[in-house]
Amino acid sequence: MQGFPFSTSFWFDDEIGASPPLRRDSQTEVVIIGGGFAGLSSAYYLRRCDPDIHITLIEAKHIGFGASGRNAGFVMNLPPLLWLLDDLANAQRVDDIRWTTAMILEHINAMGFLLEAESIDAEWTHTQHMLVARNCIEAATLRWLATRFTAAGLESSYYNGDATQMIGYPARAVLTFPVVLMHPYKLARGLQALLTRHDVQVFEQSPVTQIASDGKDVVVKTSGGTIRAQKAVLTTNAYIDRGALQTNIALPKASIYHTYLLATELLSPELQQCISPTGQPFADPSGSFFYGRLHDNRLLFGGIDRESRNTLADDHHLPSFERLYAEMLRRFPVLANVPLAAAWGGAVQETSTKAPIVRYADSNRNLVLNTGYGGGSGVGMGLLSGRLVAALIFEDATDVDALRLIDLYERSRFPLLGPVRTATGVVKQMLLGWFREL
Repeated sequence: MQGFPFSTSFWFDDEIGASPPLRRDSQTEVVIIGGGFAGLSSAYYLRRCDPDIHITLIEAKHIGFGASGRNAGFVMNLPPLLWLLDDLANAQRVDDIRWTTAMILEHINAMGFLLEAESIDAEWTHTQHMLVARNCIEAATLRWLATRFTAAGLESSYYNGDATQMIGYPARAVLTFPVVLMHPYKLARGLQALLTRHDVQVFEQSPVTQIASDGKDVVVKTSGGTIRAQKAVLTTNAYIDRGALQTNIALPKASIYHTYLLATELLSPELQQCISPTGQPFADPSGSFFYGRLHDNRLLFGGIDRESRNTLADDHHLPSFERLYAEMLRRFPVLANVPLAAAWGGAVQETSTKAPIVRYADSNRNLVLNTGYGGGSGVGMGLLSGRLVAALIFEDATDVDALRLIDLYERSRFPLLGPVRTATGVVKQMLLGWFREL
């Protein structure tokens, strides 16, 4: 392909109407740094817990600029994905995972009710997500994953056999599970408008140059002014400038990855039928986990996670876009002559366990960290994260569910035997599949 139509995000409006930047010094009770879903959720739950608390939210670019406004628009009630590789013979661990799954689903449903009650049009739509197997190894992977979904309390249905009536490329099996589709930027802007109506101060285009704490207050400096707050919440995910942090403020270790997406130009109904006859979103469990959805008569196709330094060169990494485009055509050769409308990529932050970081900063209870949302389940967990933040800010020991989830995140560890369990489980499912065919 000759050139890619690079953009910051397909979802953004041509005219992004950002709030004014910070242009004066001010004081507040809580300052939230970062205007993605984690920051917006933090502001929402803080306001819900205390209608009188003074809240200020500042964003370096504009609301929804980062991964929150750049993702494919999937909201899943999945726990941190590596938890599915844990030892499910451990009854307490299974109970923790099932409880987490149910809590995330509860908050996803609550978000849907909130959007309806506040007349926020985020194109919030319940449907089914299809995981598609193209070969016997992927089919065995889906059968094994179905057992893990069941153990985790996730609804799913497994279909074995020719699935061309469900997806537009050769498939041996399909695993479906519930998902919400939405418009990420409309959701972010809708939540911002809701917060503004409830007297949350929002400053955009206000990059932070320094975060410091004297043990009593947190001081946040931008080029336009300084905010002194009793408490601060850091929700910048992959976009934290570590150089801006005072030396006594340490951040936990996390990795930065880049993900990439493409959007086609408008497709005819016939072409859309060739891609997804059911209209449902899809993915396949290949190494880079390629996924797609139809939106407004276009195909959005994404995948490829690569470690990055979060630079413009990473955003426009040509080999990644070339590979992504080739994978799209490998699945849907009928799109060979269809132009692309947009190509975009950006950074996400993930911990080694895929669990987010929601806790006080080391040696500083005035600063709450709320970051690390990636790995496919990040949107769902990010939207409920504000409840956890509120429990920490208000030191609310009565919200036992929030404290339980914070503790589960904190105690999360990489499952060292997880890859072995996965390989063993997939091989077992392959053997069972072969025996069934005899």
